[in-house]
Amino acid sequence: MKKIVSLFCLFTMLTAFTCENEPLDDGIDSETDTGVNNVDIIGTWDLTDFDVTLTSSTEFNGQNLTSEIAIQSTEENYVLNLTPNNFTTNGSYAYDTNIIVNGETFSSEPYMLENVNGSGTYSINGNEMTIDGEFFEFEYEGSEEDTLNGEQTVMFTISADGQTLTFSQDETTSETDTISGIVTSNTTNSTSIWTRQ
Repeated sequence: MKKIVSLFCLFTMLTAFTCENEPLDDGIDSETDTGVNNVDIIGTWDLTDFDVTLTSSTEFNGQNLTSEIAIQSTEENYVLNLTPNNFTTNGSYAYDTNIIVNGETFSSEPYMLENVNGSGTYSINGNEMTIDGEFFEFEYEGSEEDTLNGEQTVMFTISADGQTLTFSQDETTSETDTISGIVTSNTTNSTSIWTRQ
């Protein structure tokens, strides 16, 4: 049963992270109506914290399976470099994962990912950033998740002093498989906080 629950949770996590909306951008080119100018985000940023909560509900033949995956960083040595149209990431980070499936809690050992590298392009529109590339990598029970590549959209804010950059994403998706009748709803709430080097 534990293996089935683990596989379900991994599937849920992968589904949530492959949504088309997530953090980052595809090109900085104009001042936004929020007062943020493209040049405000260009530079090198150090990760200080990230957390992700993924909630999934699957309904099939009157049965409902719910799960929640909470991911919280515990160690951050990770850098984001934003140029006018591109980004790169590198470094390492660790995180804890807690999973609740139909009311039963499963906790994992902390995961440490080292030598993580990502790159891609981005653009901004107001305080919305669209990225095409990989911002983070995640691993669950020894399996690396590389489907974080692709276009994703997130919201961002910069502190008044220009020293703190925060990305956030709140998204809900729902899908119905017409053949099997399986209905799946996924909600992603994530935040990452970065400070300027």
